[in-house]
Amino acid sequence: MSRGEAIQKAKAGKTTYVVLLNLIEDRMSASSNGYVEFEVDYTVFAPETAKVVATGRTYENSMRKGPVSVGRPRGSTLPAYREQLLRRAGEDAGDRILKSLHLSDPPPTKTTD
Repeated sequence: MSRGEAIQKAKAGKTTYVVLLNLIEDRMSASSNGYVEFEVDYTVFAPETAKVVATGRTYENSMRKGPVSVGRPRGSTLPAYREQLLRRAGEDAGDRILKSLHLSDPPPTKTTD
C-alpha cells in the first residue's frame, strides 16, 4: 500500500493504528561481491487523525553498532541467512513501534495440561 492509502486507512479507523513498512535497498552498503543490504523503514499513523506517532528505520545487519557495521560471517549470502537478518530487522522495527506507543507484550497465559 502507498503512504496515501495508509493515511486514508488510518483516518477511516476508530481504534486501530496503521503501520506502513517499506523495505529499502541500501546501495551504499554494496560490497565488492554485489551483496546489498536492506533497511526496514516504518511509519505509524494514529487512528482518525492519521498523525504520525512513530517513525524510524532498522537495518538488516544486526551486528551494526552505530555508524560501524561488523563484517558478515563467511557464507552469509545464503538465502536462509539473509531471511533471518531481514526477520531480525522486522522484529526490531516491531519492538521499536511497541516501545514508542508505550505498549508491552501481554502477560503469558497459563495453560493447564
